Amino acid sequence: MLAVLFLVSTVSNVDRQIMTVAIEPIKAEFHATDTQMGLLTGVAFALFYATLGLPIARWADRGNRKLIITISIAFWSVMTAVCGAAQNFTQMFFARLAVGGGESGALPTSQSLIADYFPPEVRGRAIGIFAMAGVAGYAAALIGGAQVASRFGWRAMFVTFGISSLLIAVIASLGLREPRHILPRATHSGAGERLGPSIAALARKPSFLWQIGGGVFFGIVSYGALIFVVSHLVRSFGLSLAHAGTVYGAVSAVTAIFGALAGGYLTDRLGRRTPAAVPLLTGLLMIAALPAYVVALLSNDLTIFVVCALIGGCLVFGAGPSLFAGIHIICGSARRATAIALLYFMMNSIGLGGGPALTGVLSDFFGAHEGSAMGLRIAMLISFAALLPGGLCFLLASRSMKADAES
Repeated sequence: MLAVLFLVSTVSNVDRQIMTVAIEPIKAEFHATDTQMGLLTGVAFALFYATLGLPIARWADRGNRKLIITISIAFWSVMTAVCGAAQNFTQMFFARLAVGGGESGALPTSQSLIADYFPPEVRGRAIGIFAMAGVAGYAAALIGGAQVASRFGWRAMFVTFGISSLLIAVIASLGLREPRHILPRATHSGAGERLGPSIAALARKPSFLWQIGGGVFFGIVSYGALIFVVSHLVRSFGLSLAHAGTVYGAVSAVTAIFGALAGGYLTDRLGRRTPAAVPLLTGLLMIAALPAYVVALLSNDLTIFVVCALIGGCLVFGAGPSLFAGIHIICGSARRATAIALLYFMMNSIGLGGGPALTGVLSDFFGAHEGSAMGLRIAMLISFAALLPGGLCFLLASRSMKADAES
């Protein structure tokens, strides 16, 4: 089950992140600005992703999660291929809206299944493995997408990845099982709770609100700043698109292996002592990552950039398992998908929706005075600064975790 969900999350992130590779060629073909590309990579994807996430999550808390995941993959895969046929900025914008709508049914539903299959004492490692898929997908999008785009064009890249993702829909349909059909009493206890009471119950928990706030800042960094790294390598270091995608794709792959696995291990180990340790770990890792990214962006040496990006990436993506595990600790079994969907709603509507747009606006503003490369560098530094308030939110969440914990 975890292997299948790993594949689901991988293709979800591939189809989401290949836009990162296409920023420069799409910008040139459509004569777009960095602000427009920020809207295309952020708002266009996040609008439906965020708004459809909650109703689909309520369906996931009651219904057949295998069916939800299969339908979601099939829909977003087709719409990813449609992106390759876009003839102008407006058509691409609406195609990305549809991709985001399809992907909204995958990750909260998958996390709900993981929480039902794995007990709390090993859940952090399971989430860590699942989180690796996000960076694995990112690396696959950067390396594979850059190679396809450089040889056959960005349109072929979207079509290739979109059609190939349909295979995962078949695998999910054949390989997943819905636990409610096996142990209905153990896994379907919260079916009668409506959306309003579920949200109200979660909102009464201070640790939930602080973790949601921290997740927003986490999203601004992971969706707003990191999405422009390939463009930064192209503009500041003069790398080709294929070379830049390969370099940062390799960095992302390493952060997936060491960051997510180590983060999952530490989450389980520290979480056994006290629930408060889980968000505390998230906050400390986020704050520790900020200096590494600052040095990376201030450096004009590619080797220094890669080393610091490796350190920062391991710390940021190491915070992922504890971020999600902290939500599972306090949400209760009746609201798993809903709680994760609320987290994704805030992370995506503000982080994914606003992060790239903010970075793009800042890049255009500073670029008008300092040049395109320096403008983007300054914009990314400002976006990465969100790691500090985000980390502080998780530190504050740790104070009420014990009181808010729920099985």
